[in-house]
Amino acid sequence: MTGFLVSPEYHTPAPVPDDMYIASIVWGFSIASSIFTAVKAIRQSNMSWKRSKRLSPYILMVWLEWLASVLMGIFCWFFLRGTIRPSFQLFFGLVCMWVVQIQLLMQIIINRISLLSVRRSVATRLKWTVAAILGVINISVFIIWIPARLQISKTFININEIWDRIEKVIFALIDGSLNAYFIYLVRTKLIANGLTKYMPLFWFNIFMVCISMSLDIILIGVMSLRNGFVYVQFHPLVYLIKLHIEMNNADLIIKIVKATNRKGQAQGYGIDCTPSTHLSDGIKTQAPLEHKSRVRSLFSANQKTRVEISSDGPSEEPIKSVGIRKTTSMTVQSKRYGEEAASESSSTRQLTT
Repeated sequence: MTGFLVSPEYHTPAPVPDDMYIASIVWGFSIASSIFTAVKAIRQSNMSWKRSKRLSPYILMVWLEWLASVLMGIFCWFFLRGTIRPSFQLFFGLVCMWVVQIQLLMQIIINRISLLSVRRSVATRLKWTVAAILGVINISVFIIWIPARLQISKTFININEIWDRIEKVIFALIDGSLNAYFIYLVRTKLIANGLTKYMPLFWFNIFMVCISMSLDIILIGVMSLRNGFVYVQFHPLVYLIKLHIEMNNADLIIKIVKATNRKGQAQGYGIDCTPSTHLSDGIKTQAPLEHKSRVRSLFSANQKTRVEISSDGPSEEPIKSVGIRKTTSMTVQSKRYGEEAASESSSTRQLTT
């Protein structure tokens, strides 16, 4: 007996032993990954709650991503075992969980990028642009993948064989591009400005991008297995690992900032303002200043050290001499939240004859 909207000629693809061995191994790794990820999510949730007495959007996205991956793994496993019969409700639910996985993971990455974005409008545009592109692809999957799995028409099955691979390549490119953009920002906005303490973050992300892209390639490769549904069992594992990578990124950022703060030398890079924000588990929080405007302090912890180098010339009367004169003026300014800014200026004049 077929399920709701399932074609009367539906043929259940019985997995061969090799396919079930692969699916069982993947399911076992998925369970282990879900446990490790849940432990880390609980720890980050506790830290966020102790700090602000609320759950940040980052924490909520982490838990929704985790829940969607775990539920998807459970449903796929029981479907392959034959416990759950094919139906429209099953395939529709799987696509919904997949949409949550895709959208939230990309938004978590963009949230990390927004920490380094000098202008909020850039991060906002990036967020909505990626969401729109993914949304169009998600809609196409609802239209193509579900009828193909219900075996309603041979046309849908043939189209899905091609489109399913194309959309996964698109997702891999978007994922890789966002991570590459974050690496570029770390290099140009932090390290290039003297914040070499973020070098571990730079190399860590390069390594993690390689792993993430490898997972996408594996996911596309297993689509060629004899049973066309076994690859769906890989989805929970791939996205649980990707989620764990993002959580490790957040931990590394916090670790770098806290290590500097303990030395009393915390530095921030961002908009020229007196900071009143702090990093909260990978999410930046914003607080109003006296004029009720909202500003951002990137990778800071309630204080910012700013170094300005200029060559505007000395303030004293110029010394008359023959030859070429070179003047360098350096201003070092340190600001702390709630305190007056203290600055020192030094000028060095070098005369050559």
